[in-house]
Amino acid sequence: MAATGDFRAARRYAGALFNIAVASNEADDVARNLADVTQVTTQSPELMNVLHHPRVTRERKKAILAQVFHNQVRPDVEHLLLMLVEKDRASIIPNVATEFARMLDEHRKEVDAEAVSAVPLTGEQKAQLEAQLLAATGYKVRLQTRVDENILGGLIVRVGDKLIDASVATQLSQIRNKLKQVKVN
Repeated sequence: MAATGDFRAARRYAGALFNIAVASNEADDVARNLADVTQVTTQSPELMNVLHHPRVTRERKKAILAQVFHNQVRPDVEHLLLMLVEKDRASIIPNVATEFARMLDEHRKEVDAEAVSAVPLTGEQKAQLEAQLLAATGYKVRLQTRVDENILGGLIVRVGDKLIDASVATQLSQIRNKLKQVKVN
């Protein structure tokens, strides 16, 4: 688990790279590169072990990164990776990618959302929900849907870190709790 300082550092590095990427109109390419780098580093524990190993010199770590990513990622992304190794911050590479993606979403006014329903939503219902969420949040919504018969009816919608639970199961639970509080003489 990353420390709070790691998240702050990741935010700073991502912010610096984001400003450069937006200014050069290359934010999409940078985001793709960072996602690719994260995929490689998370799927290759050996690479991350080498990047964290205290007996491997910084120069050797940088040479390995250059060998793996040279001509595979943009020069600014490669420079960031080398700088993270230089500062002994290779462990925050995934956090930098996550923060960069979050900043890009904020810049574009886009957000991920999930809707859970008891039955599959029709295309029209999904479009209506996306329109309502756009009106409510001011953000274009990338809506994912899934079915959970346990909610009985209604919807549970998560937008970012906000949850809207309008499921029948939750409403019944609230009624049950209110009835338990009623005193009968």
